Amino acid sequence: MPKTAKKAPAKKAVKKVVKPAAAVKPAVKEIPLPDPYCHCTKRKRNCILTCVFTGSLILDIVIGHLFFCDCWKKHNAPHFEFTNGCLNVESIKCPKMLEQLPAIDVNNDGCITHEELDASKKAMHRK
Repeated sequence: MPKTAKKAPAKKAVKKVVKPAAAVKPAVKEIPLPDPYCHCTKRKRNCILTCVFTGSLILDIVIGHLFFCDCWKKHNAPHFEFTNGCLNVESIKCPKMLEQLPAIDVNNDGCITHEELDASKKAMHRK
């Protein structure tokens, strides 16, 4: 008989299952973010806000006095003294005003009254 070659039983192909490697976590800790409102940040913010508030308050006062209050004009205005309804000439310190006194006295009685003085001031402002 002829020799029959024995065949080895066919091996089944074994599939190799490759398991994914476990994700390795880094050993580094997460660093926490700094607090955006720490004490130094609050101090800087408060200092800036205080400066802005104080500056705007001072600016408001200056603008109010310059443009809306007539009290600053009155400090430079001449002060006239009247005795018995007539202008006291010694109270006038302005030399230009002293030169204008004869023209101010309309009725030439030697006495300048309130009405004559006010009329001359209005006439001067109209020029």
